[in-house]
Amino acid sequence: MLVRVLHTIHTHKMLSSGERVLVGLSGGPDSVALLHLLKRFGQTMGLTLFAAHVHHGIRGTEADQDADFVVQLCQQWDVPLFIEKFNVPELAAEMGVTEEEAGRMVRYRFFDQVFEKIDGHKIALGHHRDDQAETILHNILRGTGMRGLKGMEFVRDGKYIRPLLEVSRRDIEKYCRDNGLSFRIDATNRDTGYTRNRIRYQLIPYIQKNFNPNIVDVLVRMGVLIRDEDEFLDHYCREQYERMTVFTGQNNEIGLDLKAFLSCHIAVRRRILRMALERLRGLEGIQANHIDGVINMLSGSATGSELQLPGGVVVYKDYGHVVLSCDKTMEHPIEFQYHLNVPGKVIIRETGMEIAARNVQRREVCFSSPWCIYIDGDVIRGRLRVRKRRKGDRFKPFGMEGVKKLKDYFIDNKIPRRKRDSIPLVTDEHNIIWVVGLQIHQDYRITGNTKNIVELKARFLTGDSADK
Repeated sequence: MLVRVLHTIHTHKMLSSGERVLVGLSGGPDSVALLHLLKRFGQTMGLTLFAAHVHHGIRGTEADQDADFVVQLCQQWDVPLFIEKFNVPELAAEMGVTEEEAGRMVRYRFFDQVFEKIDGHKIALGHHRDDQAETILHNILRGTGMRGLKGMEFVRDGKYIRPLLEVSRRDIEKYCRDNGLSFRIDATNRDTGYTRNRIRYQLIPYIQKNFNPNIVDVLVRMGVLIRDEDEFLDHYCREQYERMTVFTGQNNEIGLDLKAFLSCHIAVRRRILRMALERLRGLEGIQANHIDGVINMLSGSATGSELQLPGGVVVYKDYGHVVLSCDKTMEHPIEFQYHLNVPGKVIIRETGMEIAARNVQRREVCFSSPWCIYIDGDVIRGRLRVRKRRKGDRFKPFGMEGVKKLKDYFIDNKIPRRKRDSIPLVTDEHNIIWVVGLQIHQDYRITGNTKNIVELKARFLTGDSADK
């Protein structure tokens, strides 16, 4: 077993010389054997070992005895130990999850806390080959994709390692006997009220007896094959994701080329969406139905359609783009209105833009940017204002004789719906004079007879400028 564990560690590059390793120590045969093995390796690799034990507050005096055992073991082996006690049944009730799920959450949370405290490099867990088979079967029963079928990772997030994942429970127990290692047996491991235990003590033995005596080997081998295929697909999809990414905006947005996205196989589309979401804000709360809902929306809905996902993420179908956004400004409607003097300027804090107005001579006129326009000051009626759009807004675009709804103008020019409220409008008492950055009102253009020329100029501000 020692040789197999060493092979697993080297194959999956789990450990390097001089690392600080935290071992999850329950007191059972798996974790005791793991700590013993790492102590043996540590002598040649220069590892510094620590242990962490979680008292789940479930088995009364038995759990207290487990904690006492772990304390004595770590004292005997000279391994620094961290212990924390939780009331898992109470936490499970508060969170509305099973005790299994609550226990797993508190364990990993505690391990992470200790890991930070010791400035660790790796967290070693005692999962073995039989655990792997049970995990895969459990995932099948709950419903899963490829990631669930491949089971537990040998190395996860660059820090969680499972050196025993290729050895069986029987081998571990034999290792403990051969090396005179004492351990504790958790009575809840036999409690078939837990799903995992029903799989271990009822379902797998039933399958072994009636269908396939080698079911554990079959499940583990399937996990290995699927892991290889998953790694290939992940690499391929990451290349496609990078190719079709149009922008990763500063406003917490990611844009993908819609045509390229829809041309992909459905399996690739699912993975690309997960990659984008993971990069944007993580996958917590995102389930398969959310991913398929987005794909259905993008495939069958009109431009401008959107879907809200957990975590404040909105997915939009734009003109030629898939846009994933978690821009906090989208959670509340933007409202703004400012008076603009001539000469003068306003800072629109809601959109991070400055608009300035001044009188200029004809020789200063230079039509070189959509962000700088010139209007006939004598046509202005009343005071200038800068505001957001309103329902029913109309104006006469440059070069047209008739009036057009602002909404129709935005649609014709493929302005994304989510951006329309943040486009400032310069108006007087009666008309929209300038849709900033886009279009001027026909009646306010300068002509050869214009005597009073007003320059309107817009620019985006840096963070510091916007605060002033």
